[in-house]
Amino acid sequence: MNQVESLKTPAWWQRIELIVSPIGYWESAFKNHPEAFWAKGIDWGNPLMIFYTPQAAQQIIENRNKNLEVASFPSELRAVFGDNSVVSREGERHKILRKILMPPLHGKQVRSYGKSICDVTDQVMQQLPTNQPFSAWEVAQDITLQILIEILFGAAKKERYQQIKNLVASLLNLFAAKTVGFPLLRIFSEVLGKGNLGQKFIQTKQEIEQLIYAEMADRRTVTELEKTDILSLLMSFRDEQGQPLNDVEILDNFLALSTVSEGAIAAICWSWYCVYRNSEIQDKLLEEIKNLEDFSDPINLYRLPYLTAVCNETLRMYPVTMLILPRRVKTPTEIGGYELQPGNIVSVSNYLLHRQESLYPEPNNFKPERFLERQFSVYEFLPFGGGSRSCLGADLSMYLMKLILATIVSGYRLKLADNQFIKPQNRNTILTPVGLRLVKQDF
Repeated sequence: MNQVESLKTPAWWQRIELIVSPIGYWESAFKNHPEAFWAKGIDWGNPLMIFYTPQAAQQIIENRNKNLEVASFPSELRAVFGDNSVVSREGERHKILRKILMPPLHGKQVRSYGKSICDVTDQVMQQLPTNQPFSAWEVAQDITLQILIEILFGAAKKERYQQIKNLVASLLNLFAAKTVGFPLLRIFSEVLGKGNLGQKFIQTKQEIEQLIYAEMADRRTVTELEKTDILSLLMSFRDEQGQPLNDVEILDNFLALSTVSEGAIAAICWSWYCVYRNSEIQDKLLEEIKNLEDFSDPINLYRLPYLTAVCNETLRMYPVTMLILPRRVKTPTEIGGYELQPGNIVSVSNYLLHRQESLYPEPNNFKPERFLERQFSVYEFLPFGGGSRSCLGADLSMYLMKLILATIVSGYRLKLADNQFIKPQNRNTILTPVGLRLVKQDF
């Protein structure tokens, strides 16, 4: 058996590196440890053993010998996901919740959101002033949460829904600040006048809870036709014994789905960054879209091969998360030639996997053509994780990413406000292009 090495830097310094320079942390580990390493700076109850080969990814995701189980979430993540959501629950309850939530987030139901995605994108873009820089994150968040509120509630214009949308955006921003990683940094933020982040977070979450409980109470007073929005599905569910979900379960799942929207927002922003850095890619995209004969059905945009390749290459370079959901070893097992003991925690770094030169030549170059030239297996390309614990909103995220990008490229002239390299930074466990700004230009 191979011997796994730990990074030579102490855990506290690794933790600082992950906050200040996450890319530097991962690339340094990759350079010195070609297959796996112990990452003591990532706190998941125990040090994590990180793998990044397709073979190890397949073993961990398939878990054929049932030697692995989902590792419990750290308390700070549970603060936003809740204890009763599909993200944090395990076993049979996880399967039940996933079965409820899968239909509105996948397949034909997701395709039905196409016109709304294009319309909302147009509405938001039209409201932006020309020749003035705008925050990519704020605009992508506005579009994404507007669509998500419609999926969650079946409509978006009701005043209560808009209040919830704005509060969710505030909650995510507070969570990002609160979990920056070091108590000392939080103390500094409070001394500098930003107030008690933890208290603001709790207060904002309580305001969301009150609004959702009020919406649930209103819905229970009227008899409506069968609806397919997520709140209706959660409220109408009955298990084999005829028991419904309790209100806390409904609330936690709503909040979990709201918070995982951050991954879609990040992917959308990265796609803008990658496309608007390269005029040749812009021209190819625009030509492909203009050659489309039927614009009436957004699914035709979704199926465009070069648009798909651009989005896949974006997710290869900047996957939604840096690693898939960790697993805990239950019984002695072997992964990728390394022996693991009960209690060890393992994961796959999709970020490092996507930079294996044997799979992706010139991995640091943005080359959409690689996804036109070959098809990668589900263990070679892991933008949303894998297996039964893959991102529930993966299908929706990809649909949003493609349609928003296509709508903007075909209908607006944008440029980067600052034509410089954007250094990826951590925000709520995902990589984000902090500081990315664009400018809408006149035609």
